[in-house]
Amino acid sequence: MDHEADNFESSLRAFSPAKVPDALQSRILEIADNNPEKGLPAATGAGNIRKFHFLSPLAAAAAILIAATGVFFAVLNNIETIPSAKPDGMVMLPEKAPFVPVHAENIFEGVHDEGLFLTDDKVPVQGVRYQFSDSFKWRNPQDGSVIEMTIPSERFFLLPVQTD
Repeated sequence: MDHEADNFESSLRAFSPAKVPDALQSRILEIADNNPEKGLPAATGAGNIRKFHFLSPLAAAAAILIAATGVFFAVLNNIETIPSAKPDGMVMLPEKAPFVPVHAENIFEGVHDEGLFLTDDKVPVQGVRYQFSDSFKWRNPQDGSVIEMTIPSERFFLLPVQTD
């Protein structure tokens, strides 16, 4: 049995690989170099890559936050209390409490790597978690009372991993 395997291996070693035609070889090298000077178009996906693709979801989140804050201020400025029995020691809101926004801030807390994941389509993606802290401050010009609020938030992104 070993003798047959040796004969087979020696006959395989006697073969020499076929040479790739020069035209095909130069075409392969041009594609690999992706040299646009030789008239070849750039790789099909290269022009479609968007840098900073995480900015569009952040911009949408910022727009939603601004709209929600505006609605909150509108509702807060139109609060009217219903006259009711006042328990001893309790301070009731006046009929209208016109709180005005004094300060709003979005603080970037940090970014955390959540590791690699496989999507349902078996595409590898990198999990990245951005952490923010939104703080708001309103003041009532009539009596000087202040409302402060801090809201932690996280945004989780799955970034495709280049595998080629």
